Amino acid sequence: MKRSSAIVVWLWITAFACGAIVMAVEFLGARMLGVEYGSSQIVWAAMISVTLFSLTAGYFVGGSLSDRFPRPALLYAAILAAGALLIVCPHAGFVLKACRRGLGIRGGALASSLVLFVLPLGLLGMTSPFVIKLLTERGRSVGRTAGGVYAVSTVGSVAGTLLTAFLLIPGLGTPASFRVCSVAAAAVGAAGLATVLGLWGAVAFVLPPVLAFVPIPRPSVGLAYTAPDGQPVTVRSVCDSQYGRIVILDKGDAQTGYRLLVVNGIVQTGVPRNFARLPRGAHLLTPYFQELLPYTVEKPESANALLIGLAGGMTASLLQKYGIATHAVDLDPEMIRIARQMFGFRGPAVAADGRRFLEACDKHYDFCVIDTYSGDGFPYFMASVEGVAAARKVLKPGGLLAVNFIGTPAGRPFACVYKTLQAVFPHVLALRGEESKDVQTITLFARDQAITFNKGWMDFQTDTTGPDRVSDLIDRFTITPRPADGFVLTDAYNPIDLIRQDEAVRWRERAITQNIGEQALF
Repeated sequence: MKRSSAIVVWLWITAFACGAIVMAVEFLGARMLGVEYGSSQIVWAAMISVTLFSLTAGYFVGGSLSDRFPRPALLYAAILAAGALLIVCPHAGFVLKACRRGLGIRGGALASSLVLFVLPLGLLGMTSPFVIKLLTERGRSVGRTAGGVYAVSTVGSVAGTLLTAFLLIPGLGTPASFRVCSVAAAAVGAAGLATVLGLWGAVAFVLPPVLAFVPIPRPSVGLAYTAPDGQPVTVRSVCDSQYGRIVILDKGDAQTGYRLLVVNGIVQTGVPRNFARLPRGAHLLTPYFQELLPYTVEKPESANALLIGLAGGMTASLLQKYGIATHAVDLDPEMIRIARQMFGFRGPAVAADGRRFLEACDKHYDFCVIDTYSGDGFPYFMASVEGVAAARKVLKPGGLLAVNFIGTPAGRPFACVYKTLQAVFPHVLALRGEESKDVQTITLFARDQAITFNKGWMDFQTDTTGPDRVSDLIDRFTITPRPADGFVLTDAYNPIDLIRQDEAVRWRERAITQNIGEQALF
């Protein structure tokens, strides 16, 4: 009788624990895929689809097996096997690389998810039908038992999601979090076998400690390699935050090279390694058109700016060179720490949601810079007409809004952002970042009055009698979309991520194959 009661209790605990592990694995799987494929809807669609497919297969197989072999030991052996399979996941970077090379980003994300997670998630999916069968055999009503099992499992899923997002990933990182899931599944399976088989089942307790001591991949800090463009690269730092894997790279030599901030394979910031020694105006010919901001006012040293999206602090540090008091806002507190420690950012910064900060802000600025594009996506609520209106609210009369966008000059996404800015501001100016027609950085300026530049950069040019190269760049790089190509984005209808999926894929491929190389991802 005591053993039967213990089995019943452990069956309920099993339903809770497996629900938590399934959601943790889904969350961690998306994070793992994000390193190679980014954090776009493609990755989440692949991971969610594979999770649901795996659970569907698990439900079917588990239901069939429980009817034919209603033995608790079979269930717990399956959970034990799932734990053993999960420990392999952090070592499977080669699978992600192979799938991306062979199938591209969309097909590769789906194929990687299937290869890595369909079996462990399918084994865990057997839990609910098995537990329901075993409990109903012990005299419990079917409907009430099924409802109870799914309720307990769902509560476990909620707990697993919150635990993974708020504690495991920020505290341990993705590889170690997989190990926690592996050991937890093995412990549930071992305890279940011990409960139903006694001493023979207790032998299974050997597996959880073994899994706990399996080595997991460590960040390759100090790794030196050659980028696809032939430049030397050194990995300086690797860490996980709640929003992605953050890698700091030094590329090129100390005089002409850059320090790069890479989040999930996308370069967010590239700061010259000799930035402190560069004069004003040095980036205008890159061209890095956010340095045009100081030249839209007569006395930049008397101006102030609000920066939404700090990353490595390149824009903030650039504006500070002109004496512009800059206040930065970034959603990720880890990003603020990295900007200070690795990129030399100095100045006030707060971790907060950019849109909410704008809506609550009662201070006014000469400049507001929205730099929240990751390459994979743009927070749609920052690209809507309501988001732009919130940015306008914090500007002084005649203040200037700058938006950093990644897209193609002739693309529909750029046209939509341009048209949305026009719905709020009467004057909009867009400058592409390079001569090509491919996906690239585009800087958009918006203002209540005409956007003009005081040409103060002439003071910093070595040959002031020669041609004004900056003005020439502005003339050549100014772009306007065709009016029919875009529409105004709103909070109610804003498919910006959907319509720029192809551009996001090309930007990521370009970053990996031409700029940083695959070594930076793992």
